[in-house]
Amino acid sequence: MQRYTLPDQRFFTIGRHDSGEKEQNLWWSGSGVRVKLACKRLDVEATSSAADHAQWLGVLVDGAPITRLPLVQGTHSYTLLAGLDDHVTHEITILRDTQPSYDEAGAVVLNAVLTDGTPEAPDARPLLIEFIGDSLTVGEGTMGPYGGEEWRLLFVSHMPAFPTLAAEEMKADKRVVALGGWGAARSWDNQPESRIGRIYGQLCGVTPGGGEAPAPTDERPADAVVINLGTNDSSALTKVSPEELPLVRAELRTRAVELMEAVRTRYPQAVILWAYGLCGHAVEDILQGAVADMRQNGDENTYYLSLSEAMSLGSRMHPSRDAHRQAAKEITEELKKLLNL
Repeated sequence: MQRYTLPDQRFFTIGRHDSGEKEQNLWWSGSGVRVKLACKRLDVEATSSAADHAQWLGVLVDGAPITRLPLVQGTHSYTLLAGLDDHVTHEITILRDTQPSYDEAGAVVLNAVLTDGTPEAPDARPLLIEFIGDSLTVGEGTMGPYGGEEWRLLFVSHMPAFPTLAAEEMKADKRVVALGGWGAARSWDNQPESRIGRIYGQLCGVTPGGGEAPAPTDERPADAVVINLGTNDSSALTKVSPEELPLVRAELRTRAVELMEAVRTRYPQAVILWAYGLCGHAVEDILQGAVADMRQNGDENTYYLSLSEAMSLGSRMHPSRDAHRQAAKEITEELKKLLNL
């Protein structure tokens, strides 16, 4: 087995990262590396600082989810794949399968890959899609039994979530900025500080080391940005008084526009698609109004997509894997039209 210390140019980096980092830091869900490899076995050495919530890694082989495993606090080696045919080359993706957690002292780090094969740089993907969102985007509830209600990363998996499915269908690279419970303006429990726009300009605003660093200015521009926020905002609206309600509704529209303007500043040429509705359409009129504001202000490359409501649930009373497949299909079809593919 040969040890390959990361970062390594043969391992393509996925997700938001600082190009000046000397470690292969995985800050957000879906962050990781992909590589072309023919091997019998593949191991990884990884470091996790989470003390309470075990972080999970996932492995895709030619786009199909194969392996999912929890990380133990500290630095350890893990076998990801074994018993493969070493005469067959696959594109292998190793990713962070779960979102940042409050008990982390830093990013998950991929220190090295160990394999009996010879890594090669993967084929380039012409498109990059950025996904901004909440628990739906990170894949909360896509693992575990129906009725499983513990808030544990055991029940959160990004591999079956709509961003992964849509990106693989479109043969696109993917970048994710998403946190369960957060909103465009307020969190599910009505906290105005828990809004994605507040930390969008940071590398990873909820993790030590990531909040102090700005979002990289040299990262590859996104061709499309899909925003899936509003579910937690609708919950927040149920927690305000009747007198406050008009003000908080107006705040949501304003914050949604602010987020889209921040995206547009980063990616002047990108399609911006606000896709909402997996958990109901309670604030759809507000979000449609925000998109209309953008377009009336001259940004005609901004669009709204009303998603079908989930017809089935997984764990954590969140949309099932079937619902994510439907959402991915709808998002993919819309993006192909908007990108003229």
